[in-house]
Amino acid sequence: MEVRLIGVPEAAGEAADRLLALFAFQRWSGPHPSRKTAGQVRYYLTGRPLDAESPALAGEVERLERQVARLRAALELLTFCEHGLGLDCPACEPVPDLVRQALAGGAVRRA
Repeated sequence: MEVRLIGVPEAAGEAADRLLALFAFQRWSGPHPSRKTAGQVRYYLTGRPLDAESPALAGEVERLERQVARLRAALELLTFCEHGLGLDCPACEPVPDLVRQALAGGAVRRA
């Protein structure tokens, strides 16, 4: 597999780091300044996917699970009811169904 990443330095660097956790790369180079767009960089990566039993993949899953937990906590803060009645408080604005599903863990579409 050959991958070329182009983007702003922070995003491209983060994407390259994530790909390194999922693939066994034989060659990697970058960041190189983009010739077409000022302020962007390029990374070139060549390799193959790691097997599913890889500890690196397990680390990526753990990172994603922590991110999901942080997002759920943020949703709970955003939907806090100052009257102490929770999501169904008649004095507060109605909470959209998608937010309710996300808090319950059901808003994720399975691939």
